[in-house]
Amino acid sequence: MRRFQKIITGILIGSTAYAADPPARLYTPSRDSVLILERFEYPGQLGRFPPNWEGRVGWRQKKTKKKEDLYYTIQAENGDHFLRAETVGRATNAGRPVKINLRVWKKLRWRWRVHRLPSGGNENDKETNDSAAAVRLLFGSKYRFKTLKYVWSATLPAGTQSESPHHESTKVIVLQSGSGNTGKWIWEEVNAYEDYKRVFGSDPRLVQAVAVLTDSDNTNSLVKADYDDIAFLMEPPHSSDMDPDAKP
Repeated sequence: MRRFQKIITGILIGSTAYAADPPARLYTPSRDSVLILERFEYPGQLGRFPPNWEGRVGWRQKKTKKKEDLYYTIQAENGDHFLRAETVGRATNAGRPVKINLRVWKKLRWRWRVHRLPSGGNENDKETNDSAAAVRLLFGSKYRFKTLKYVWSATLPAGTQSESPHHESTKVIVLQSGSGNTGKWIWEEVNAYEDYKRVFGSDPRLVQAVAVLTDSDNTNSLVKADYDDIAFLMEPPHSSDMDPDAKP
């Protein structure tokens, strides 16, 4: 498969970002249905790896329960709980199994906050392929999987679309770049269904897992990021979809 890369100037196709609290129409869509996947509200789990989540390491994505690998912990701030990732020199995907049909739940929304970026991190380079923060959707089986990866990159411009230098089955879309918004909660909303069709050229199978990744195994630098409020959105059907007499 040919490696591809595209930089979109000015706007990100299919994505919306908001600093701080999102507009009411985004947070509580008037007609969209909301499937809340994770809010990390586990008061009794402060400082621990979130329940129902798994840590996976290596290119084979083997499960791990090693304390040094599970550097994702529940934290609290102003009464709100969220997931924090902080590490030096390690790479663990933290995620939870799901069964989501993107043909129905087309949009994905979450918020994230980056504190420290991997020094010189570049998702297009095998030698520096580290991300300050990433939200990943995994499709298929562990041996024949495809991954849609939304990242906050240290160096690649927002709007960059590329292929992982390690796996051609992983497509990367950069939503945030650099340190301009570090320390701020940023809301993201993407049409994951349309993104998948665009980068893979086909309709997606079921989402098998939703994962996050903050890593620095290549740059060996300190990275720190937070994640919260992960949800899928279902748009209301068009009137023609509900009219049995409507012409195609």
